[in-house]
Amino acid sequence: MSSPDPDDLDFTSLAEEKIPAPPVREMPTPAEEEEALIGARALGAEGFHLIAARHTGKPPRPVAAQVILVVDDDLPTGELAARVLRKAGYQAAVVGNPRDAARHMTTLGAPALVLLDVEMPGMGGFEFLARMRANKHLKDTPVVLFTALNERRHIVRGLLAGADGYIAKPISGAALVSAVKTVLSN
Repeated sequence: MSSPDPDDLDFTSLAEEKIPAPPVREMPTPAEEEEALIGARALGAEGFHLIAARHTGKPPRPVAAQVILVVDDDLPTGELAARVLRKAGYQAAVVGNPRDAARHMTTLGAPALVLLDVEMPGMGGFEFLARMRANKHLKDTPVVLFTALNERRHIVRGLLAGADGYIAKPISGAALVSAVKTVLSN
């Protein structure tokens, strides 16, 4: 049996439920708790809350070259978000679950940003996000949770899993584009 190739870009194992998810801290730090409180207020006011963009050290790509991967089991909602992003000049792809997201990334590479629903049958968004953060090729890919779950405890859980932000459904098209631009410009 050969050892795994550290440069392998096959991400399909991320969505295999038989492989245990990496552990996620249960207790937030005081700073994370405060961030969640701020986030809950921002969600109510603007519809989104961004925590931090992950810096890859690479120069930013032009908007038209940035692919946003929308992962949402409610395909009409995912398609609507993708349509808004395309009108803003981004490329956008929609998949209905983490397994298809992993296949997409294996075929086309890591996207510029992932909009990730939280509540999905099978593997949920929090678990898939934790798996992405544990993968050396995806750990810096910005992930914004795109969900109707907007209570402080959900924001804390997203922070602990490694989310870069939260977008509350429903959201206006302008606010969605603003949130994506903010994350990708940092």
